[in-house]
Amino acid sequence: MPEFILLVVLFSIFLFLPFVPSIIELFLKRDAKPISIDPERKKEPDYFGKSFINLLATALKDLKIQEVEKPNPVYLKLKLNREEWIGFLNDEDLAENTIDTPVIFTKDTVFLQNHTFKRELVVFGNAVFKNTCIARSLYVKEDCVIEAPVRIARWVHVEGTLIVNSSADLGVSVYAREIKIRGWATFKRAYAKKIDTSDEPLIDKEKENNTGRVINLKGNFGITGNISIGGKERPVFVDGDIFCDGDVQIEGEVWIKGDVFSQKSITLKNGVVVGEEGKVKSVVARGEILIEGPFRIYGYIHSEKRVEASP
Repeated sequence: MPEFILLVVLFSIFLFLPFVPSIIELFLKRDAKPISIDPERKKEPDYFGKSFINLLATALKDLKIQEVEKPNPVYLKLKLNREEWIGFLNDEDLAENTIDTPVIFTKDTVFLQNHTFKRELVVFGNAVFKNTCIARSLYVKEDCVIEAPVRIARWVHVEGTLIVNSSADLGVSVYAREIKIRGWATFKRAYAKKIDTSDEPLIDKEKENNTGRVINLKGNFGITGNISIGGKERPVFVDGDIFCDGDVQIEGEVWIKGDVFSQKSITLKNGVVVGEEGKVKSVVARGEILIEGPFRIYGYIHSEKRVEASP
């Protein structure tokens, strides 16, 4: 009798075993839920840099400018989120190779040495990186040119143009007026009025578009499964948004005037343009976003894993 009961129990276990994953998913919801599509994801893309500078401005409101323009380094104890020492320098030679405190360079700075800034790095002017640099966060008041490997852990905020001519890990969040990627760059999200990987004219700027050859697709498209657009001899215009629950691959002379969303990955290759000048659009993916070859977007790129871009 006990053997019979044991056999019944084992039979019941094996009978229900195939349904266990479904039951777990039903009650515990292990799978990531679909991306919450927010057309306003571009809202306040400069949040991190602006918040830090506002804290700094508040802490400096009673400080006379002469105190931070001396030829020797000045370290002041200021209250940002907490009271801490902050270095004010006007020459890269004054900076040590490794610095534990937030550092502010008070004028245009060319970084010729190898530096590790364990806290925020601020340049009130133009910044040029000609040697390897590591920083937690980077704020540049004017233009920033990266000519050597740079790694930023958290955020980058450039009030002017960000030009990447080398390899650069730009951290989680990147904001600039314009971003030009001419080397290799990785990040999780980035916003600029224009982000591109090439100076050559792409399909949105070509003087002569042969409208007779163009494939025109109008409207918003919701796609189940994977989708591939382009890679043909004829240019493709998509006048609308693309929503896809699979992988998205877009290649060649393709101009998407709307947003592109994917619950998986997005690949953009060799001439793709997203958006129009003066109109902010988004490319958003739960998986990775891979950009290879000439590319341009007017607006926002966001991946919950990683964006990798190269010319």
